[in-house]
Amino acid sequence: MKCNFPIPATAIHFQRTEPPPYFIIGPSPRMDIHTFSDIVGCFNLPHKNSPLQKIPEDPRILDTKFFLFTRSINFSHPEILHYNDDGKSLEKSSFNFTKPLKLVAHGYMSSWNEKGSLILANIYLKLYDCNVILMDWHIGARGPQYVNAAANTELVGRQLGMLLTDMVDKGLDANNIHLIGFSFRGTCVWDSFGVLENQRSFNRKDNSQFKRLDAASPLFRNNYLREKYKKLDRTDAHFVDVLHTDASPFVTDGFGLWQPIGHVDFFPNGGQEQPGCTDTRGSIVVTHLEGSLTREIACSHIRAFHLFIESVQNFMERTKGNKDICEFTAFSCPGGLPSFERGHCFPQLDSNNSLAIDPTYRTDIGRFGEDAKGEGVMYFTTRDSSQFCGTQLQASVQISQKTGYTRGILQLKLLLQPSVDFQIKCEILDYIMTGTRMNGLAVAKHRALNESVENITGRLSYLDLQHEENKNKNQTDYIPTLYIDRIIIRDMYGN
Repeated sequence: MKCNFPIPATAIHFQRTEPPPYFIIGPSPRMDIHTFSDIVGCFNLPHKNSPLQKIPEDPRILDTKFFLFTRSINFSHPEILHYNDDGKSLEKSSFNFTKPLKLVAHGYMSSWNEKGSLILANIYLKLYDCNVILMDWHIGARGPQYVNAAANTELVGRQLGMLLTDMVDKGLDANNIHLIGFSFRGTCVWDSFGVLENQRSFNRKDNSQFKRLDAASPLFRNNYLREKYKKLDRTDAHFVDVLHTDASPFVTDGFGLWQPIGHVDFFPNGGQEQPGCTDTRGSIVVTHLEGSLTREIACSHIRAFHLFIESVQNFMERTKGNKDICEFTAFSCPGGLPSFERGHCFPQLDSNNSLAIDPTYRTDIGRFGEDAKGEGVMYFTTRDSSQFCGTQLQASVQISQKTGYTRGILQLKLLLQPSVDFQIKCEILDYIMTGTRMNGLAVAKHRALNESVENITGRLSYLDLQHEENKNKNQTDYIPTLYIDRIIIRDMYGN
């Protein structure tokens, strides 16, 4: 086949040939030319500084498919679409080109028919008269070799792009395309736009919406690791919103990206370790080398998908007229993560009016979910289990000047139904300074705090780290004493 892209010396060609495929080995590894029986075009090897020195696998091995759901199809028997049959499966299908498209793509070591994806597809069909596609690339995403799966993302993105091109050619409005990608699956979803833009008069900046759930970090985090034109950012769709749940500035500590890349980037609980998860730092290296990925290791990473599903479920309830449904309200914080963790970015109001946190009226407040709003980096806190959404709270503890220098952690438990726990870390070099105020964040169950709650009972405990060290050294003359002037609990409404 004829390539539609410039072909440098290090290109990889997927062409139509008579099977079996043949391989032409060049004079050096970076001059290899690989030819397969497919129509996906040409691929460039990563530049020499990239650790991703892998090419995609043969498209016939990956066997990528697209499962179509509509209201007219039995949900238990979705129709299968193919990208390489000249649109024949699309023409014979129940795809409605006048209706919106919701496309959901799974991540590493996952599959199209996992429970969460099916729940999401079912909710979308209840919400909208639309086309829902669950993309199946489970062979390309299989473990244990993460690098192989990462290399396959560009190929699979090209395959999706070819299918989207057929859809647009047959009448689908590009403004009605909404892509949801989890982990590095979002990368190949984005790659599909390159095909659509190259083949048709399609401007990704003016069309479509892209939602990326904990965008993958390893091998994708820096420009020197992945070329700019292969990376998603806010210029790549009309609206790009990104959720970061397992981010880290260090490649060994998180599956997700640390840098903001969208029109709005949400960082729940600071975007790192999620409450209720016991992720082991450094697990990324172990997972990728040994293929030992488990839900426990990837708990914070997977939380992104759980948060999104809950947000869509809550959105559906609101469309039914149930206004007393929790929303993931997010806050802009000029001081960044440290200021947010201290609770400095809650509304400074004294009002029960819900308009205090309505993003329609405030530019410093956003909302994560199906109807996401916001701009720039935004933060919110969640509970440690479903329902994750709740009333966000700040605890402010004023330390008396009677207190001498000490080092420790304050733990505050509010005796609500269920209880709410704050763990307040010392602020300055792990030392509580006399007369200082310490802050922490937690989340109460939605509506656990309402107009009928007149009093809140709490329990305060203090773990003195210096005392613990002295006990280990058999030095028991030091008796920790902490004097507190007052404790203030403030909710997300400014009350």
